[in-house]
Amino acid sequence: MIRGRVHPLGEPPISGEPKVAVTVANIDDPARTMTVEVTVDTGFSAHLTLPSETIKKLGLIYMDVRPAMLANGEVRAFPIYPARVSWNGMGRQVPVFESESQPLLGMALLWDSRLTIEAWAGGEVTIQPAI
Repeated sequence: MIRGRVHPLGEPPISGEPKVAVTVANIDDPARTMTVEVTVDTGFSAHLTLPSETIKKLGLIYMDVRPAMLANGEVRAFPIYPARVSWNGMGRQVPVFESESQPLLGMALLWDSRLTIEAWAGGEVTIQPAI
């Protein structure tokens, strides 16, 4: 099970951000591993975004460029890097989108999981296998 907390963004009624820690590793060099706090974003349909600085520290190897639609409807091309994440006790290879926004965890990584969010400041966030 993956656990995290809801971090407040401001004074109520402004919502908070559900965050969890995910361990990300270089596929070719598993010793290059980093635990990253990511925001769970159910509006993001891909797996994971990381900023370029984190991608460089992990030594991830460029794979491709893929277009993606942003929340404002703009389509942008994002560099993609393969990585391995520790997901509910298992290693899982995923494409990482390079983005200078905060790191995001999207629906493709959440698929086949049960996501529970206690929607208040400090509320628990849990991700576990759907079975």
